[in-house]
Amino acid sequence: MSNVILAAPVLLPLVGGAGMLARQLGTDEKADSRRLAWFVEGLALANSLVIFWILYQKTGEGLVLFRLFGNLTVRFRLDRMGAVFAGLIALLWPLATLYALEYMKHEERKRTFFAYYTMTYGITAGIALSGNLVTMYLCYEMLTLVTFPLVLYPMTKEAKKASRRYLYYSIGGAAFAFISLVFVLSFSSTGNTDFIPGGILDLGKAGGKRDLLLLVYILGFFGFGVKAALFPLHRWLPRAAVAPTPVTALLHAVAVVKSGAFAILRLTYFSFGAAFLRGSWAQWAVMAAALFTIAFGSTMAVREVHWKRRLAYSTISNLSYILFGAAIMTPFGMAAALCHLVIHAFMKICAFFCAGAVMHQTGKTYIYELDGLGKEMPVTFGCLTVASLSLMGMPLFGGFISKWGLAHAAFSAMGADRGGLPGTGGWILCAGVAVVLYSALMTGIYMLTVLVRAYFPKTTQAQAPQAEGAVPGKSLDPNWMMLVPLILFALAILLLGICPMPLLRVLAGIGGEAG
Repeated sequence: MSNVILAAPVLLPLVGGAGMLARQLGTDEKADSRRLAWFVEGLALANSLVIFWILYQKTGEGLVLFRLFGNLTVRFRLDRMGAVFAGLIALLWPLATLYALEYMKHEERKRTFFAYYTMTYGITAGIALSGNLVTMYLCYEMLTLVTFPLVLYPMTKEAKKASRRYLYYSIGGAAFAFISLVFVLSFSSTGNTDFIPGGILDLGKAGGKRDLLLLVYILGFFGFGVKAALFPLHRWLPRAAVAPTPVTALLHAVAVVKSGAFAILRLTYFSFGAAFLRGSWAQWAVMAAALFTIAFGSTMAVREVHWKRRLAYSTISNLSYILFGAAIMTPFGMAAALCHLVIHAFMKICAFFCAGAVMHQTGKTYIYELDGLGKEMPVTFGCLTVASLSLMGMPLFGGFISKWGLAHAAFSAMGADRGGLPGTGGWILCAGVAVVLYSALMTGIYMLTVLVRAYFPKTTQAQAPQAEGAVPGKSLDPNWMMLVPLILFALAILLLGICPMPLLRVLAGIGGEAG
């Protein structure tokens, strides 16, 4: 297979999205909308098929798309870690697009919306297939540019404020990430920034500059951590809930936040190297930041009464589960982090799409407005129940597997010699397990509150449906274009909880290779 195909999942959505922006609208609005829907869904399916073909071929050779200067290249390469992220987005994107087409059916400026929505697919695929830190950084920057218009899309005062905040935070984080890129290149043992399991730092060249490199790692961790909503750089995420639900679902479940977490895993295990960082004060610092974010996000979610913002704080908490696994800096930690990255994507996109279905059908956005809707929308709230129980970490659901893996990784690292620092081999790992348990308790509170209101309303009679044209006694569940993705996501959550071993074997191999 020609390695040129490695660039196809990146370039195809970019060209398609640009074409949508350039094309003039037709005179027949209905026919134009229908053609747009076929084109957008077809492009998403075609791009996913290309990714699956690349995964099937298992090419280990890279593709240098072009050379910047010297040893700096834009290079795509498929390794096992990139294959996990690429396969995840290839599974989710066509279903998310199907949902979005129905959700945005009656909105204005659909062509502009789906142009950027499609281009986001290409940039996210670029992050997954990046062969070096330079390429990943460039895609990371481009991700901000193509998602900024999506946050801005409603063009309300709140959307304008949210999009500016998102832009400011992302640009600031990219500056920190760029500093880490410069130092990795300066101290690289290979003369470039290619991703190599175990890292590429030349420790002999570093000499007495170990502490400086550790500081630079922290800057990179927080820089990429902006998109992973790491405290105190998280404030853009709840505000971004003003965007349409298909956008917030991508921001919170797949594209943006997962790209930030994925970049931190790459930086930790494939650039600096876990062996260099393990046992250092930098490991203590980033682990403490991740644990604080877990506790903070889950606590704030309990307090929040706006449904989508509550899910946003849940995302803040759950993304730092991945960062906690990364900060353990062992093969088990790496595997557990990737496991939560995959399973959380299904849980959170399912939860957000359930919230979006309720908003689309009834216009209700606050928790206290949901009384009795469990009977009015049985399929939607059935899928939400599966996602909620999984987020809580209940056995037989996917979330239990990833949270158990994080606890196992922490206890496994606890007894090992990590240089004698209390933050790496002792109490902070115990604290980490305690924080995960605390977060599970808070998750139970903020997710069960929604379900209890929906199934057991406080009023003696459920409030009348507010959707236009609603018929009493008739289901308010949306049509098949929105229900099929919800049902498939819920089934995936159950499958991952009941039969996790195939996924765990793959992730264990990646962890053993990189850790």
